[in-house]
Amino acid sequence: MLRREIRDANVIVIKVGTSLLVSSEHGVAESVITRLACVLSELTAEGKQVILVSSGAVGIGLIQLGAVSRSAAAAVGQGKLTSLYEKAFEKEDQQIGQLLLSREVLAYPESQANFAETIHELLANKILPIINENDAVTIDEENHLAKFADNDELALLVSKAVQADLLIMLSDVNGLYSENPFMNEEATMFQHLATIDQTLIENASPALDGFSRGGIRSKLKTASGALASNISMILANGKRPEVLFDILAGQEIGTLFKR
Repeated sequence: MLRREIRDANVIVIKVGTSLLVSSEHGVAESVITRLACVLSELTAEGKQVILVSSGAVGIGLIQLGAVSRSAAAAVGQGKLTSLYEKAFEKEDQQIGQLLLSREVLAYPESQANFAETIHELLANKILPIINENDAVTIDEENHLAKFADNDELALLVSKAVQADLLIMLSDVNGLYSENPFMNEEATMFQHLATIDQTLIENASPALDGFSRGGIRSKLKTASGALASNISMILANGKRPEVLFDILAGQEIGTLFKR
């Protein structure tokens, strides 16, 4: 029953992690971006209102520039990432719109309302919004928090602002396991969780590479926030972007967080 309800989701936020788009061994995964654009364009054509929150700008910048600050890497990488998305979606005849956010936009009622209005106007015109943090310039200072913890938190705040029906977190893991599956082959994957114990968050692994700020711990914090806001969330492996069709068909893929 729970999975069947996913088929009725209309406003859907899809977050794509850096690990799917960039790696130190293989560089930028342009084929993943191309296939993702194809899938999201088809979902939009079917009437789904899709919003993409995409990581990857910092990772792409670091691949191109080497040892530089995250701000400099983001400044270069964001342009490259946007260009790749524009090229991929243009092949699908799908128009996109880009929004680079800082925390203030979603922290204050009027700016949040303006953001939500802009998103819904884009969606009403079948324009697919692509959102990322404005990493090149956002910093935290005393009494002024401009940065998001990571793009997982950004995806959650976007979902809340636009009153999304579903948040799909695409990463390089199949879902949430009872233990680290790379350390214990007998670890089992949770199909559904309605609550999240704080101990589960504390025992989860943070990100281990220099490209991203997320990790399973961040995904659990995001899931906890989604549950509190009555937003369904699915954590799944996005190496094959076509998995989105299966998820939205109600198949038991990944871990579903839903009350």
